[in-house]
Amino acid sequence: MKRIAVILALIGLASTPLLSQSINLKFGLFVPQMKSDLWEINMENLTFSRSDMVNTYYEAEYESFLGRYSSFSLEFGSYAKTVYAQYRDYTDMDGNPIFQNLSLRIVPIVASVKIYPLGHRHVVNPFVGLGAGIYAWTYQQWGDFINFVDDSINEGLAETRRFTVGFNGRFGLVYRFQSRVALSLEGKYQYLKGRLSDNFEDFNLLDMGGFSANVGINIFFR
Repeated sequence: MKRIAVILALIGLASTPLLSQSINLKFGLFVPQMKSDLWEINMENLTFSRSDMVNTYYEAEYESFLGRYSSFSLEFGSYAKTVYAQYRDYTDMDGNPIFQNLSLRIVPIVASVKIYPLGHRHVVNPFVGLGAGIYAWTYQQWGDFINFVDDSINEGLAETRRFTVGFNGRFGLVYRFQSRVALSLEGKYQYLKGRLSDNFEDFNLLDMGGFSANVGINIFFR
């Protein structure tokens, strides 16, 4: 899949010199699904919920129009969230809270194809799209860990850093109020599941998929 993403990117870049292009800067909100066992266990044991992982994200997209009705784009983004939590039903021997924290960071590099059913040269231009890419991600848990076998408490860090292939589908519209400037609204679903490191033995793939919505400004040239 990595080779396919690279090939698509090269094809898109090779086709751009004579075509209309734009730079799209986006700001949005990402809502993770968190449908995997590690998330479920953490939400059960820690003062932590799905809403805690909702956060803003940023993207920059280079878009090359392949014709009147379609385009190819390369997109770079960044999402990160850290949650400071504690065990819900456990304290240390002195009755003090036991703290444990977690964080997730995702940096996508995505190639996408968009279809503009009415064309992209009107004032209002709806679109749909599909994309695939490489997602660099880091997941961490650190603080005090309870060993439920002997009830001991140990300070530590568990971490995973990986690159994983992911996919997305999107829809939206572009409001082109000037010939070279437009505003955009976009909704997107991200499918991304990654293998955890040996620090998280016996857990399933970590679900990092979810829904997002963003607004952006598109700057056209050529």
